[in-house]
Amino acid sequence: MAALAGRRTALAVGVVVLAVAAGVVALVLALRGPGPADVAEDYLRAQWRGDWRTQCDLATAQWRDAQLYGGHPFADCAEYADTAEQAGSDNPFLAFADDTDVRVTVEVLNDDDGRARVEYLVELDYHGADRAGFDELWQGAGSYDRGTVELLEVEGDWRIAGVDAG
Repeated sequence: MAALAGRRTALAVGVVVLAVAAGVVALVLALRGPGPADVAEDYLRAQWRGDWRTQCDLATAQWRDAQLYGGHPFADCAEYADTAEQAGSDNPFLAFADDTDVRVTVEVLNDDDGRARVEYLVELDYHGADRAGFDELWQGAGSYDRGTVELLEVEGDWRIAGVDAG
């Protein structure tokens, strides 16, 4: 009887140890932040929604300077976002954004040594009243975007380092 009680105690302790270990692993992963696929998806969704602040926050400093800022000396992402929002009328897609569902599909092609490459497909499903205007934007091509995103791990967080639209 004592041997059976000892086995139950050992089994219970083993279950508790496994549960604690699983909790620690989950906590470490949660504290590490989103992976490259999540960051790529958030960046692309922000790009198509005109969420300039999120787009900027998810980019490396080099990508901001080279691509987002376009040579303008913005102090930070907030200044960039404010300026981009004011100039938003220059982006013809934004007139259709409220009536467009944006579906982003990503697949990590590789992820090692602080670098990642993610393939993406963005599909735009317009359900508004100006279908002819929306279709005109795409000049007969499908309303989708595909390509790859390059990411770098910067201080433990994944950041966009490049986008190659295909």
